[in-house]
Amino acid sequence: MRIRNLKYILFFILLVAVSVRTFGQLKNFENLTHFDDHKIHFGFYLGLNTMDYRMTNYNSVSDNPIFKNPLNQALLTQTINLYGGKTSLGVKNDKPMPGFTVGGVINVRVGRDFDLRFTPGMSLGNKMLKYTTPIDPTIYSQNSSGIDQSTYLSTPSAYIDLPLGFRYKGFRHHNLRPYIYSGVAYRIDLENKRISESVVHLNKTGSYAEVALGLDSYLEYFRFTAEFRFSYGLTNLIRHDTTMPIPYYGFIFKELNSNIFTLIFYFE
Repeated sequence: MRIRNLKYILFFILLVAVSVRTFGQLKNFENLTHFDDHKIHFGFYLGLNTMDYRMTNYNSVSDNPIFKNPLNQALLTQTINLYGGKTSLGVKNDKPMPGFTVGGVINVRVGRDFDLRFTPGMSLGNKMLKYTTPIDPTIYSQNSSGIDQSTYLSTPSAYIDLPLGFRYKGFRHHNLRPYIYSGVAYRIDLENKRISESVVHLNKTGSYAEVALGLDSYLEYFRFTAEFRFSYGLTNLIRHDTTMPIPYYGFIFKELNSNIFTLIFYFE
């Protein structure tokens, strides 16, 4: 994700925190003083996300193990032709696109300063690839006509999110309490990538390590929380095979991992 967009997100978190602090301090007493004493409580969340990839490429497409099979030599020749006669090409993330996240919260109090949280939900988003070599027009013919190149390089996702983690809470100051979060998540992608499959084949499941910073704000009737979370993909999503449609432009990838940046608002 670009640094400029990260600055906007951090500024937005600060703006929300200041607004909630102002609202929460209108009274001279603390709200929900026994909220954190509950053994278990529930809630829901809404959020905004952006997604991108971390990539590692082969120096040459011929280094891909799939071409070690003598039966795939003709496929290698065709792939290099589609690369404009080159054996390698550059790929990077295109401009990030906003997505939406929604889900529920199950919070279990482990100790005075620790909570165990399970926050299942769903995230809708999109990742965009940008190649230095234009997609060959013959690739377009594998699917219906009238679809532009950006559509082929777009890999939309509809994730079922299954995050589990601990959060360590700092000291409460009036109606505010900061925390840090660390955990893992397993995600299942329900999106049918029938168009982008002409370019790259991807696995639909993956594991993530997650860290987050957040601020609890205790209002009169509920606790409101703003959190910024980073999900670091641990699973190599690239799938090298020769099933139709053939992913010519995916053969250059050695590894393709997912990153997800999420701004979450909890209501508990």
